Amino acid sequence: MAEVNNQQKITVEIPTERGNFAPLSTTPQQPSKLDLFRRGWVNAIALPDNLPDLAFHLAAHITIPALFSSCWVNIPFPGFIRLGVLGVLAIAGIVALYLRQAVPEVKDILLLRVGLIAVGVLLGI
Repeated sequence: MAEVNNQQKITVEIPTERGNFAPLSTTPQQPSKLDLFRRGWVNAIALPDNLPDLAFHLAAHITIPALFSSCWVNIPFPGFIRLGVLGVLAIAGIVALYLRQAVPEVKDILLLRVGLIAVGVLLGI
């Protein structure tokens, strides 16, 4: 059964500076899709709150790229696989640049993550 919303909207008039009354609705406004998008990316890129998760997170940002770059140097991959991986890395870089411009709240954390990944890549080589 679907419930029917029989609640009435309550409108409160608040006087403005000129003495005119402006209606103010008490119904809560839904956040826009852009705000939800930004809040989602801020939550996804934010660092963990507790210390053990933070240590694991930062260590993973260094060790996983180090492992991949070590395999890249030591294992003879065919040329098309190397080209595909470079293409994926280029797309990931473009997405990171887009996020840096679109969501300024994550600029510092994103820079930290990219820096840790770069350190991991250099350690693996």
